[in-house]
Amino acid sequence: MEQQAQEYCLRVEAVNLDHAVFDTHNISTIRGGSFMLLEVVKKLHEKIPKLQPEITDASVGLFRFSCLNDQEKDNILVAVEKELEEQTGQFATFVYACLPLPEKNDFAETEKRLTAECRRQQYQTLSFALPENPAKEECEMNGVRPADETISRSEGPVAVSVSVKKRFKEGKRLRNELYWNLLGEKDLKKTQFTSDLESIAGIAKNGSTEEKIALIHLDGNKFGTIRANNCLTIEDFKDFNRIVQKEIQEPALTRLLKFATKQENKGFRTKHNEVRLETLMWGGDEVIWIVPASQLWDTLQIFFDSVLNKPFKEIPLTYSAGVVICRHTVPILQIRHYAEQLCGIAKNSPNGASSNQFALLNMSSFDAIHKDVGTFLNVYHHPATANDFIVPFSSMSELRQNVRTIRKNFPKNKIYEIIGELKADKGIEKIVDRGLEMVSKPFKEPTQKAIEAITASNPNQWFLISDLWSLVDNTAHEPAI
Repeated sequence: MEQQAQEYCLRVEAVNLDHAVFDTHNISTIRGGSFMLLEVVKKLHEKIPKLQPEITDASVGLFRFSCLNDQEKDNILVAVEKELEEQTGQFATFVYACLPLPEKNDFAETEKRLTAECRRQQYQTLSFALPENPAKEECEMNGVRPADETISRSEGPVAVSVSVKKRFKEGKRLRNELYWNLLGEKDLKKTQFTSDLESIAGIAKNGSTEEKIALIHLDGNKFGTIRANNCLTIEDFKDFNRIVQKEIQEPALTRLLKFATKQENKGFRTKHNEVRLETLMWGGDEVIWIVPASQLWDTLQIFFDSVLNKPFKEIPLTYSAGVVICRHTVPILQIRHYAEQLCGIAKNSPNGASSNQFALLNMSSFDAIHKDVGTFLNVYHHPATANDFIVPFSSMSELRQNVRTIRKNFPKNKIYEIIGELKADKGIEKIVDRGLEMVSKPFKEPTQKAIEAITASNPNQWFLISDLWSLVDNTAHEPAI
């Protein structure tokens, strides 16, 4: 009698990402770590043909395979572990779990058990993979791992770890391949992209920066809960992943790239015509982009437009974003941490679980905060609170136009006076009236209406007007992709 093969489900996951991706301030290395983990998971089945990919989602992969006995299964798992170590140069920490494939409608329970086993392994694993070779000095880019390699930089050779060198080397290639594949046109393969924050900020001939940068951290609202409550079969999980990746995030990035490469959108490119767009995290529920601050509105507009009308089982899928505006010299890991907290503030707002919105921190006038972002906003902008810096997507276009009208006509020095009076808990009506008296007569009424539209129900929204002042231009256009 012929022995029947047993089908198994394998979950592979990269964990402790702070030590495999976010352990250096160099954006090429950060990007390289993030994209390498994505590539390793996506291509695991090419190295081990027995594996049939079901879901490859950022640093998580779900595979199916069949074998006749336990020995064959163990051999496959050993091959998986070896391949993961070889492809990452042992800089990343991977865990994996394997269980027999259940009946069609029982997969949700198996997925929970696979995830729980991966968490158990993670808690028993060191935060980062220990290097094999000792060295006399530490890596100059992360200060933790031993420096046993060097890379060439403009300032000369830099002593780095094997991990940093591999990520630094691969980051640009993997990012460009993603962009070019999404653009999908051979002639656009000639398009070049910036690889440092200085280029995104724009450096003038006198050495000054032309503008600030905006780091945008996007994350799906309650995606884990939606999956847990509504995915019963492996097909459900695959369908959810397809909607997020193929119907929302990839189209959004494609539209953004095409918008940035349009001839008329010169603000998205350097003087050498390089596209000023950095992607630090990609492929899962979270996305991290860095763009010139002047391109923040169009970037968010393009992304949130791509989210609309993409439900899963009639459940609307929505995103929250944390946005930090700052100088390019602020350490990137610090900016990312602030943006992540802001994203959490947006998620936890009254409508955060069911609507698209972003929370903003404008750090143009300072470089660091010494408390969590929510506490800082409550104190620094008192009496405004962190929730006053949340912008729903449904009102984003109107807010942009109203701030643009106010900026064009209302005297900026009056903004400072209004903010000062609000902080002193004093009335602002007379200052607003004096400011409106200084507006040219044809523009007085539209300016007054723009102010009332933003502040009528909440005078503290003047703080938001102040923070958005430099982030809108005086030309009225919306991205048309």
